Amino acid sequence: MQKFNLFTILTLLFLITACGEEVLTRGEADPVTVGASNTVSFENQKCSEMHTEKPPVDILYVIDNSGSTISDEFTSIKSEIAKTVSSISNEFDYHVYFAPLHPLPQDSIQGYPLIVSDPSSLPSIASLNVVSVDSLNMFAQQTGNNAEYGFTRAYNLINYNRDNGIFRDEANTIVVMISNGDDTETKTTIRGNQVTDTAKFNELKLKFQAFTKKYADTNSVSNPMNAETFKFISLVAGENCYDWTKGVNYQKMSQEIFEYLNPTVAYNSNDTVNLCTKNYSSIFTAINNSIRQVIVGHKYDHWKISSASSSQIQEDDIQVTKVDGETGAKTVIPRDSVNGFEYLGHKTNFPIRYEPTVGEEVTGLVVKLNGNAKVEYPDCIIAKTRTPTEYFGYIAVPRDPDLTTVKIEINGVNITQSSSNGWSFIGWRDTLNTKVPGPTGASTTPANNKSGYFFQLNGNAIFTNGDVVNIYYKAKPL
Repeated sequence: MQKFNLFTILTLLFLITACGEEVLTRGEADPVTVGASNTVSFENQKCSEMHTEKPPVDILYVIDNSGSTISDEFTSIKSEIAKTVSSISNEFDYHVYFAPLHPLPQDSIQGYPLIVSDPSSLPSIASLNVVSVDSLNMFAQQTGNNAEYGFTRAYNLINYNRDNGIFRDEANTIVVMISNGDDTETKTTIRGNQVTDTAKFNELKLKFQAFTKKYADTNSVSNPMNAETFKFISLVAGENCYDWTKGVNYQKMSQEIFEYLNPTVAYNSNDTVNLCTKNYSSIFTAINNSIRQVIVGHKYDHWKISSASSSQIQEDDIQVTKVDGETGAKTVIPRDSVNGFEYLGHKTNFPIRYEPTVGEEVTGLVVKLNGNAKVEYPDCIIAKTRTPTEYFGYIAVPRDPDLTTVKIEINGVNITQSSSNGWSFIGWRDTLNTKVPGPTGASTTPANNKSGYFFQLNGNAIFTNGDVVNIYYKAKPL
């Protein structure tokens, strides 16, 4: 019984001793895995802006004031025509000028009544006869004779009222000819019959065409008016009525001017109204529908590429691409001071637009666009940036390592202990920024502070974004 007890006691002591040794030698800590997150790319696509403006519309009423217009029929027409002014679209910036067909004895080609939607559109309103619709005088005084130079009169009224701002460059210009006769300057008599003098008609038609941008774009024009559109609307007799003369040449001019500016559109007589039917209250319906608001595209010589701070992107890896707003074609903009972009860094309340005015202030990271890299509506810009490349030269572990047991791997490759291109142990630090400038001189801010027992990585042993570092070691016995 005593032998058994002694044996038992010896066995227990052996087991206790063995367990104690195992505890002392099992000091290997769990592997420590560290690493740097991958760089993150950001893409920002934005398109250039535009705004709409009221299109400038300049209308000339040329109103027959010959002796035949004293009749009740024509007097009522003038009253109704005055009402048509109110149907001009409020979406237009309009000037409406009213002049008699035949000059009056005290004629001042620049002093006839003018209605404007915006007086500030005139350079000097004091020198003009600006009136309201209610006070409009439709020329009760009759004059003239059998000669009617309607085309020349309309041309002169426009041409001599350009400098005072009534008829503006690059506007939509409309002539409304109201007559119970026909232009006689473009007629000739052959064998007792009056017919169109084609040469004279074409000469005067060319003068009207020369007002247009279409004509000036392909012909040499002194002081071009560059009218965006031009219409010659004739309110004339479509047949013989009330002893009025059919306005053949006026109607012909309406059609041929329309066809000149709209060669692919069939003429549907919208620019000719028959006075005999007295159905002219909707004269401006077609005009209102055909003139659209002016789209003003913005132009840019700078662009915001990100709302980030300068330290949050990799400056040398900015990518800028222009996208054609009409075709969708993409063009990479190089980093270039002549025909490319230059990175300006973070800007506050910085204007990026240079036309139609300097503006569109932004706050963020901005590039300057040079030469043919500039952007205008409807083009877009795709800007790609990414988080900065970071380098790390220190690794922290939580327990004091037994250096004879240390094994460090970066992306599965063993890193040896070396003061040149390996690791060295520098001991405990309460706080240490693990970032280093690396081969590119990268920023070490914002800091990546750690605490613990530190290994320093030397030379090419440092690691960067996307790398994975594993450290195997045994801690020193407590």
